[in-house]
Amino acid sequence: MTGDIRHVAIVGAGGMGALFGAILAEGGLEVTLVDTDQDHIEAIRRDGLRISGLGGDRHRQIAVTHDAARVEEADVVLVQCKGTATREVALSLTHLADQGAVFISFQNGLGNEDVLAEILGVENVFGGLTAMAGARLGPGHIRDFDRVPSYIGEWRGGMSPRSEAIATALTAAGLETHASADIRAEIWKKLLGNMTMSAVSGVTDLTSAEILRVDALRQVCFTALDEAISIAHSQDINLDREAVVRGLELMTAPGGTGDNKSSLCLDVLARRPSEIEFIYGKPLQLAEAAGLAVPTLRSLYGLVKGIETHYVEAAERKGAV
Repeated sequence: MTGDIRHVAIVGAGGMGALFGAILAEGGLEVTLVDTDQDHIEAIRRDGLRISGLGGDRHRQIAVTHDAARVEEADVVLVQCKGTATREVALSLTHLADQGAVFISFQNGLGNEDVLAEILGVENVFGGLTAMAGARLGPGHIRDFDRVPSYIGEWRGGMSPRSEAIATALTAAGLETHASADIRAEIWKKLLGNMTMSAVSGVTDLTSAEILRVDALRQVCFTALDEAISIAHSQDINLDREAVVRGLELMTAPGGTGDNKSSLCLDVLARRPSEIEFIYGKPLQLAEAAGLAVPTLRSLYGLVKGIETHYVEAAERKGAV
C-alpha cells in the first residue's frame, strides 16, 4: 500500500460497520458500505444513513453496494461482517488484495484474521480492536453510543510504518485509532469482555449494565472472566486481571456502551446464527488442549447452542431443500 489513504470499504454495514463508515465519511474519506441486507442498503442509497444518539439525529450520504466484488477501489477494507460470513467475504475481496489493499478485521472472537490471511495473504491482513458500540435500529438507521479509541496492528506482529500511517489517517478522519505492535494481545482484551458478557446477554436479553446490577448474574460473569483469563494465560497472553476488570467496567458503564445488548444477543433476538463458535467455541478448544477446567464458559456455550437449535437447524434444513 502506497500513497495517501483515501478510499475505505467497510464490509458488514450493521450497527458497528455503518457507524465506522459514517464517522470516516464525515471526516472526509471516500467510504463504501457493503452489506447483503438489501432493505438496509436500499434505504441508505435512497435516504442516506440515518444516525441517532451521540451527536444528535442526522443523515449521511454514503456509497453502498450489496456485493463486495463490485468495490473497484479501496486502500483499506474494514471487515466487520459476522464471523460466519468471513470466508465468503474474503473470497469476494481477492481483487482488492491484488491491488495492494490492507484488510483490517474488527470482528468478534478468534479465528477471523486467520481465515482472511489464508485467502488474502497474511501480509495484507491486520487485526483490529474496538470497544465502541453501534446498533442498527432499522433499515438505514443506526444508533451511535460513544467514542473510545480503537487499535490496529499487523497480524504478523510488530510495528510498521503502514500501521502507523493507517492509524493516523483514521484518527484524522475522526475515528481515534492507535497502532499496536502486539494486536493479538489487544484482541484478547476484547475477547475476555465478550466471553464474560455476550452469552449472558444472549440468554437473558439484558444489556451489560442491567446484567451487572443482578448479583447472581454478576457472579456468573466474573467467574466466566476468571476462566477466560486462564485460557489467555495458556496461550502466553499474560493480561493482568485488574487491568481487564477496569476495561470491562468502562465497557459496561451505564450511559454508553453498557446500555447496548451484545451482538450475540441481537443475533438470538433476530433468530439468526450467532458468532458463538468464534467467541466461545475456539477458546474452549484451546482450553481443552491445555487441560483447563472451564465449566462456566462451557455452560454458557451450551445454553446458547441450545437456544439456537430452535431456529438455526430449521434454517439449514430449509436451505438444503
